[in-house]
Amino acid sequence: MLDTREADLPYVDLLSLIGETNRCPGGKRTVMSIARRLGIGRDTRVLEIGSNTGFTSTELVKITGCTAVGVDVNPAAVAQSEMMRKSLVDSIGDRMRFHVADAASLPFEDGSFDVIVCGGANTFIQEREAAFHEYARVLRPYGFVSITNLFYRREPDQQLRDALRDVLGFTVPALGINEWLEILAPAAWELYDLKRSELAVRPDHVLDAYVAELCSPERLGHVDDEQRRQISAQWHRVMSVFNRNNAHLGFMELTLRKQEPGDEEQPELFLMPGVYDPHFEKAFVGMNDR
Repeated sequence: MLDTREADLPYVDLLSLIGETNRCPGGKRTVMSIARRLGIGRDTRVLEIGSNTGFTSTELVKITGCTAVGVDVNPAAVAQSEMMRKSLVDSIGDRMRFHVADAASLPFEDGSFDVIVCGGANTFIQEREAAFHEYARVLRPYGFVSITNLFYRREPDQQLRDALRDVLGFTVPALGINEWLEILAPAAWELYDLKRSELAVRPDHVLDAYVAELCSPERLGHVDDEQRRQISAQWHRVMSVFNRNNAHLGFMELTLRKQEPGDEEQPELFLMPGVYDPHFEKAFVGMNDR
């Protein structure tokens, strides 16, 4: 049992103890958006990079009947995903698998997948160029990569940045959407679509109720009352920092398409307001002047 009496737990240990579901930004609504946007159906072969505990793969299989494979470098996360998979009805669980694997060296044959989905894992991959090369290798011609990633709409002040560093154990880069696109949309890929959303700041009473639910005796019955009180207090501090940070955050739904030799897309002139122009302005198209 973890000793929570002397000091705060490291963030990763706290997450493991509480067992919070690891979701991509926007949760199941984003997963539904990915499925609709990329036309994922029963015959679609999906690879999830950084599958963690398997939320996105599971949701995609539940709503589309696709087949999904999740990979993660963390063996404990993969073990948890496989345990969850085996608890599902066969019609769902049999259509997914999870493996320990590195995105820069994927254990799959060329052209094995139609779609690759990824949350924030690409931001932590050290060999990112090698990873994108692997994505292109294992995708069919004109296959898609969907990346959901947080970005800063405006920079947080130093006090909030320090608070984030203290609860996470590392410094979060305060990068905006254009800076992330430089990292996550390599020139060899077609930037097919880009959408952006904001995150809501929840009121105090919702935050309090959320912490009470996740730290309830029913969920944390394996620790004594004093430990649970300390865990609950730490979780409340962490979630309060995250909630404040949401006032500065948005998230992108970036869709890349694999290009084939000789492809050269002709740029578009007439785009709808709010659509990202990847060719000329490198920005979202504004409303027409009246």
